[in-house]
Amino acid sequence: MTHSRRQFLGALGAGAVASTALTRRATAQETPVVEMGNNYFDPIGLHVEPGTTVRFELAAGSHSATAYPDRIPAGATAFDSGTISEGSFEYTFDEPGTYDYYCIPHKSIGMVGRVVVGEPGGPAEDSAIPDGDVPDSDAIVEQGAIAYGTFTDDDGTSGGSMGPGMGSGGMGSGMGAGQMGPGPTGGWAGGWLGGLPFVGGALALGAGGLYWALGRDGDGSAGDADAIAALEDRYARGEIDEEEFRRRRARLEADE
Repeated sequence: MTHSRRQFLGALGAGAVASTALTRRATAQETPVVEMGNNYFDPIGLHVEPGTTVRFELAAGSHSATAYPDRIPAGATAFDSGTISEGSFEYTFDEPGTYDYYCIPHKSIGMVGRVVVGEPGGPAEDSAIPDGDVPDSDAIVEQGAIAYGTFTDDDGTSGGSMGPGMGSGGMGSGMGAGQMGPGPTGGWAGGWLGGLPFVGGALALGAGGLYWALGRDGDGSAGDADAIAALEDRYARGEIDEEEFRRRRARLEADE
């Protein structure tokens, strides 16, 4: 049986269309991944459709992905991975609405995230998240995912605490140029290190290096010590004021 050139090209085109459709379908079925690094979730804001399974994957240290029971949609189950030092955790988001979650060991220093399923809604939309900062739900829906370090909170600093680079040996986006203010003391002006830019910088980097070293061994027993070191680092960089620094430090010391 002889086929014309037109028939051959038609069949080839149909095959290409079918292949493209299959590729798109496979992409749509991929499992989104939220990375859990040293005191950050990335992306910090994620939009998915109902029925999507999200994987929370450990990148460094010991962390958890734990939903606030009072900041998830009605009818949803509050997920909780527990604190893990390796591997990953998966959860299927069936109920539409807004889900806020946190890391158990690092909740007090602002390791939080948000997932919007379908359209924003539920108790999380009625008040600000109690620990740290998360992107606005409408922005999450519009962008699909908001990477840690690209999100700016109300005081103009990057949301959360430590930047993504801290887990892999580099300095994270939390130490980016956008954090350094004008003048000889940069972003430390106004804090207790404001008058000592060089000493302050060395102490800040030293605290960050200590925190990074503790986080790399994956030992959850150092949670309080590295949380205090990270808090001191945030204060040194001017991300939180003295009153907030003293309040959070006192709370961490009381938990020891």
